[in-house]
Amino acid sequence: MNARSRRVRNVKGVLWFVTGAAAVVAVARFLGGLGLVTDLTDRTPWGLWIGFDVMGGVALAAGGFVLAATVYCFRREEFRPLLRPAILTAFLGYAAVAGGLLFDIGRPWNIWRPMFYWNPHSVLFEVAWCVMLYLSVLALEFLPVPLETSRYHRLARTIKSFTLPLVILGIMLSTLHQSSLGSLFLITSGRVHPLWETPIQPVLFFVSAVGLGLAMVTFESKVTSWLYRRPPEDRLLSRLSIPMAVVLLLYGAVRLGDLAVSGRIAAFGAGWETALFVFELLLTVGIPAALVLGGPARRGGPALLAAAGSVVAGFVLNRIDVGGLSGLTLTETGYFPSFEEILTSLGVVSAATLAFFFFVENFRVYEPVETDPAAPAPGPDWRTMGPPLATARTSTGLFVVGAALAFALLPQGAARGARPERTPVRSARRVLAVTAERASPPGKMLALAAPGTPGAREVFLIDGNRAGRMALFDHDDHARRFEKEGSCATCHHLNRPLDRETSCFECHRDEYLETELFDHARHVDYTGGNRACAECHPDPALPKTRAHTTGCGECHRDLVVPGSRVREPAPGSRYAAPGYYQALHGLCLGCHREEDRKAGRELPGLSLCSTCHPFGTDRTPAPRPERR
Repeated sequence: MNARSRRVRNVKGVLWFVTGAAAVVAVARFLGGLGLVTDLTDRTPWGLWIGFDVMGGVALAAGGFVLAATVYCFRREEFRPLLRPAILTAFLGYAAVAGGLLFDIGRPWNIWRPMFYWNPHSVLFEVAWCVMLYLSVLALEFLPVPLETSRYHRLARTIKSFTLPLVILGIMLSTLHQSSLGSLFLITSGRVHPLWETPIQPVLFFVSAVGLGLAMVTFESKVTSWLYRRPPEDRLLSRLSIPMAVVLLLYGAVRLGDLAVSGRIAAFGAGWETALFVFELLLTVGIPAALVLGGPARRGGPALLAAAGSVVAGFVLNRIDVGGLSGLTLTETGYFPSFEEILTSLGVVSAATLAFFFFVENFRVYEPVETDPAAPAPGPDWRTMGPPLATARTSTGLFVVGAALAFALLPQGAARGARPERTPVRSARRVLAVTAERASPPGKMLALAAPGTPGAREVFLIDGNRAGRMALFDHDDHARRFEKEGSCATCHHLNRPLDRETSCFECHRDEYLETELFDHARHVDYTGGNRACAECHPDPALPKTRAHTTGCGECHRDLVVPGSRVREPAPGSRYAAPGYYQALHGLCLGCHREEDRKAGRELPGLSLCSTCHPFGTDRTPAPRPERR
């Protein structure tokens, strides 16, 4: 086996192993939800997947539109041999972005909605449409490559005749969404560190995408030259390195100038964010510019690879920094990606790389280039790579091993999905509140009041898990509104033994999980032990299960309160109380929605969150939940 075969086999083996491990995590994510495999929370909804898979992936794929503009718009035909692999890299990069979005969207089956539910005022809407359209354009641009060696070669020629309009359309779409991704962070004030927060973020995103596109073309060419032992393209790549360095210096000047002009230069301090900023700027501008303008990178070889690799690493880090890493101190979240998040991101990249190898090995992706006469003689013919060099048996074995290892490392309860921790509920507290006017939409709401405030009255402050997400409830006002005997049953639908109008928290004793109301051991003790089984299981021929037992109401005659909005438990039911959160939202919100419908409101009124959760009651940040 020659060196080329060993290199490809080893690299593919690692990629198949990572892909297999990520496949198991993907199954767990789609079956068990985000909470099972991520450390994302409501306070940190964007993590590694958005920063790396989406924003980093889009930027890494910028080489397609940069090279297309160079060849077709600026008429630099000498760079045409670099165009096909650049288009393929961009196409697979955008496909990987779409795949990464499926992981990050809470309900991935809704990813099609921007096509039919338009919101032209949303930046995400524009990004979604541009990415979809540009992915289609890239597919059409690359389609002639596999078609030209098939029986559909005439179709390939037809598509090639539309190359220039496709290129122009692709440049327009890519320019739009590369900058619009930066626009997302114009509305995240307080969540991005001042060293990264700037109103010219769209400009920085676009300029950096141009520099990164040139670096990615160089990086891909150098790696595949080594991997497949094909003639290096240093003559062309070194000529691209000069404009790459110029763009990077422009990016660095604009970024530092913006800090100075806006006064945010004062954000430099002793914190880790300053060190991160300097490190990122060294990777994106300092190191590659020094290597290129200093001369080593322009001669090709390892220095050129190091310069391109530094740019790639630096701008991926930049997207992660802007996407959330820089704001960890501001948001006080303490987020760090779980190993499943990291593994999924690596799996998406590995799958895209394997697809790249497939096209390289089976189609004419690389075109002949003129080689330096002083360069060493090339190895085997690289224009026909032949079938995949890593055998199917080895690849399958490594895929299975990776999948088995990932399955063993999945969190506890992965087969059933994510489960919240036990969160005991405590009773409501009495506080003072006043009725206040709500501006939008117009209406009334409760607001906390200090002692002595005119019009203040006692209400319940509901905060079962003491997490700070409070709700104010005027119990006396609700009792007056019903104005009929037995109105308490509307909400208080079950009575515990020896109790009347049992409070919600007495049965719904956990914030999110069900509470089992029937205590079998206590009933056995109370009725005299096992000899009293027949009192609840009268038919000895039937299994002693809940379905074949005497109804609870036979003994507890006042257990179920008639006239309640809550349905009476069916005979043989578990008598399990849902979580406190679910019970209150189901009861209160359901009634408020009915009142909105009766009033003929087209927009939510009573059913707005602020009706019960007024502004200013969320006094303390919610604690970060533990992962299982």
